[in-house]
Amino acid sequence: QTMKIKYFDSPIDDRQRSKLLMVGDLLIYQQIPAMLDLIEFTTQLLNYHLDGLDPTSAQQHLNRDQFLYKMGAAQAEFRKSDQAKALFFEVLSACGVNRKDCYYDHFPLRVVPFAQQHNGGQQSSVGHHRDTWGSNIACQQNWWAPIFDLTVQRTIAIYPYYWDKPIANTTANWSFKAFLAARASTQQERLVNYPSAPKPTVVIDETQVIKLVIRPGDVLNFSSAHLHASVQNTSKATRFSVEMRTVNGLDLNRKVNAPNVDNAGVEKMYQWFKHIDTKQKLRPALIN
Repeated sequence: QTMKIKYFDSPIDDRQRSKLLMVGDLLIYQQIPAMLDLIEFTTQLLNYHLDGLDPTSAQQHLNRDQFLYKMGAAQAEFRKSDQAKALFFEVLSACGVNRKDCYYDHFPLRVVPFAQQHNGGQQSSVGHHRDTWGSNIACQQNWWAPIFDLTVQRTIAIYPYYWDKPIANTTANWSFKAFLAARASTQQERLVNYPSAPKPTVVIDETQVIKLVIRPGDVLNFSSAHLHASVQNTSKATRFSVEMRTVNGLDLNRKVNAPNVDNAGVEKMYQWFKHIDTKQKLRPALIN
């Protein structure tokens, strides 16, 4: 598999995008104005919750409980914010996404602390996974963008070596219902005691990992079938990023899919996705 990293400074249409993503290419859309607006919005929200502390170094001034409480409050406000979502929908449009065919799942603010002592947030570091393992929707796309500067010690890791290589994993017995039950009994925005997605059961080869460092204002787009993870943050700054998963209704109908090399899951999680404008739930029968 010869995966390519492609940079764009103008929009590309959905059909062209899907063609590139479903063979494993990584797409980076550069300096999107609405993304810069979203960064400003998020920075103000964080400054409010952190009483003016620099978000990237606030954990140096707060103990673990203070940090998790303030971050949890900021993440909850972000998750419920219509303005944050509206700005990211503008980002998608600027990348060339046709809104009438676009369904999304949710839009969290991920916070990855440095060192270990401030871990424990629900949306913190994530281990190796393919997002298609959880949803079983093979045309699904991932969107990811940093809020502040990245380094190779704090970013996202992609594993193109595994694009067409199977990995032993827990897809056969992972249950979304079990995750929901565990989350219901967990304090808001804290780590849930059941995996939020299926996981590998073998050690991943780290020798050919790609640690992408893109600028704030850039947006990374990749197939949800790509194995990826959070880089273990060994820098001196907290990592803040946003992410969204989308499904294009036409791709679903036309079965424009990434290869399934190792997913034993069968239940398709259409109910996770809703139309970005009408909010109608994704049901393949409704798509024309």
